[in-house]
Amino acid sequence: MPLTAPGATPFTPATMQFVRGQFAYLERDPHGTRRLFFENSGGSLRLREASERALEISHYPDGSSRPHKVARELARIQDQGEADLLAFFGGDSSGALLPTATASQAMFTVVRAVAENVAGTNIVTTAIEHPSSYDACARYAHRTGRELRVAQPDRTTGGVAPGAIAGLVDSSTSLVSVIATSNISGAITDIPAVVKAVRDKNPDVHVIVDAVQYAPHGVIDAEAWEVDAVSIAPYKMFGDRGHAFTYLSNRLARLDHDRVAGAGVGTWETGSSAPAVFAGFTAIMDYLVAVGGTAVGTDRRAGIVAGMHAIQSHEQAILRTLIDGTEQRTGLRDMPGVHVHFADQAMSSPRDLIVPLTFDLRSCADAVRAYEELGVIVYERVATSHYSERILRSLGLEEVVRVSPLHCHTLEEAEHFLTATEKVAQHATG
Repeated sequence: MPLTAPGATPFTPATMQFVRGQFAYLERDPHGTRRLFFENSGGSLRLREASERALEISHYPDGSSRPHKVARELARIQDQGEADLLAFFGGDSSGALLPTATASQAMFTVVRAVAENVAGTNIVTTAIEHPSSYDACARYAHRTGRELRVAQPDRTTGGVAPGAIAGLVDSSTSLVSVIATSNISGAITDIPAVVKAVRDKNPDVHVIVDAVQYAPHGVIDAEAWEVDAVSIAPYKMFGDRGHAFTYLSNRLARLDHDRVAGAGVGTWETGSSAPAVFAGFTAIMDYLVAVGGTAVGTDRRAGIVAGMHAIQSHEQAILRTLIDGTEQRTGLRDMPGVHVHFADQAMSSPRDLIVPLTFDLRSCADAVRAYEELGVIVYERVATSHYSERILRSLGLEEVVRVSPLHCHTLEEAEHFLTATEKVAQHATG
């Protein structure tokens, strides 16, 4: 996982045109109202092809386990989807895939398996975890009589340093659960450094990663990272809601877990999966390969990685535009009445395309409403919400407006957002 994106180069005009043509409701909402959707951390804009392909396959009445022609076609679709998942995760073929309805469901399943089957007296996580992973760790630490140890973030970067996590690990730690990207601060965790630091203290510790926020913005490499589980949710990466996937290392896959008696020891799929969700995921991978512009016949993993690098580079250009502005527009860093948190680290620390803001003259909730009146969709994260309280307060904040564009947005749209923000910042509530 690189400390910075590979450059900050925007897409070429041709690539930008291609990308924008793939997304539904990019410029107008479903009612035809023009808007700028900068709320992709809540669930991203959708690729038309991913949804359409999944819908097409979902109409098939056949089951993929049957021997007839259409059933064999569905089985091939699922096989391709599973191969694409392994290519996207960068996972070893000896590992396993866990399909679930949500990534939160997967996190509870995986944490439970480790807590109930791996010896130890403590579990380590961080204060900036999503509730699905933090609460899973807390629940199963309590149920198995283990201590829950929580690493605190650095309030200047918005992330958790590898040393802060490793400092809580000892020979009796069974599990370390860490988020790849904070969905509030945007800080990217250096997963290889975390794994090295914690395994230097305990070579046998299991490490699981919540990569739901990170997946649409950076390259996942489960095998190189040497982690035991990585979870993603396609609704955050241009696909549909209602399903999620987790890659499991061979050793974690072989832990005792719920499964039907006739399934292999490393099988985590319970019941029949829907081939349609695999078809949708393959469509997303086809898109990434097209964005990367790799030659026909290129290794699937290489094509996916090339696409993610192109996306990452374009998004870093958007991030720099938002924070530092242009010749025509003042950036958020220098805009009167606006506070962009962790801005000084955004250009030098690992950073996702998330910008947390507060305002002198408006509450964050009021600012979000003001943005909507200007045709811009963002979201407030507030400490009165269970989903945000622990994370915000660990960062020394009570609320933020979370700004989260996507790679299908242009630098001109980033400038438009700056213009809107000046208007939001200039007017007091009421």
